[in-house]
Amino acid sequence: MRALTRLAPQALPACTGVPRPVHVACARFGGVRAGTRPNVRGASLRSTPDADTRTSSSESPASPTGNGAPSNGAPDPNKASSSGSSSNSGSGASSSGAEAAADNTVSFLGMRISKDDLLTIALAIAISYGIRTFVAEPRFIPSLSMFPTFDVGDRLIAEKITYRFMRQPAAGDVIIFHPPREISPEPSIFGDDNVYIKRVVAVEGDVIEVHDGRTYVNGVQRTEPFINEPPKYDMPRLRVPPGDPSLMCVMALPARRCFVMGDNRNNSYDSHLWGPLPKENIVGRAVFKYWPPWKVGGLEDYTPLAAATQAPAVAPTSTASS
Repeated sequence: MRALTRLAPQALPACTGVPRPVHVACARFGGVRAGTRPNVRGASLRSTPDADTRTSSSESPASPTGNGAPSNGAPDPNKASSSGSSSNSGSGASSSGAEAAADNTVSFLGMRISKDDLLTIALAIAISYGIRTFVAEPRFIPSLSMFPTFDVGDRLIAEKITYRFMRQPAAGDVIIFHPPREISPEPSIFGDDNVYIKRVVAVEGDVIEVHDGRTYVNGVQRTEPFINEPPKYDMPRLRVPPGDPSLMCVMALPARRCFVMGDNRNNSYDSHLWGPLPKENIVGRAVFKYWPPWKVGGLEDYTPLAAATQAPAVAPTSTASS
């Protein structure tokens, strides 16, 4: 008993002074995050050489092939093959797309333009030209011959349906027309764009005269609230002659003549100077003013004022002036 009592105190210092394997593992695996308690059992296992190898392998990046083989820097033949295939297919698709785009374009005025765009442009030009030729067209006022109805810079729309399919020109209509050849230069290769604008005062068979600042049609003074001022000239009596029977209009009627004058009577180059206008020279009837904005609207209809002085139809041979 006494021997045992003496051995026990001597064994304790020996045990406490020997380093424990746990402390060695903690020193070796110093990479354990602070604040975490190392696993004593796991640390003892990792102290073997095999455990070192496994640890270094787990810390290295995973193999791109996914079979667990370590990466030694050599390119993977499978990956290289797939990359080459994708690049070849991408280049092939790009080349085929470029060829398709080249086949869908044409050269126009020195530019490359797609066929769809060229077709759209051609249709737009054709529709615009058709509307301008057969339906209506815009016009610009360059002078004061129709003042105060139109001022310089005003813009209007002239329609071309009425005189083709509905009726003949009537006194009071505002028309745009090509002047007679006697007073107009020869048209250019692009057509005759020399266009006048006047108001119809008398038509075929009417007798017109101007004196004392008033206009008389068939012996009746014409009421004209649209003129700028009374005319300061006199014009002897004139019967408006018929048109050329050989010229037929759309309605299969002989072409007519009409007498046109500007609303600014003293500042207008019109029929009182160069005579009646053939109907085939008429381009259209002015119906709408669209510029300037404060003048936008339709033109007032003055044809009822002239209806009371309209002469009856006469034979085509009654051509005289007095």
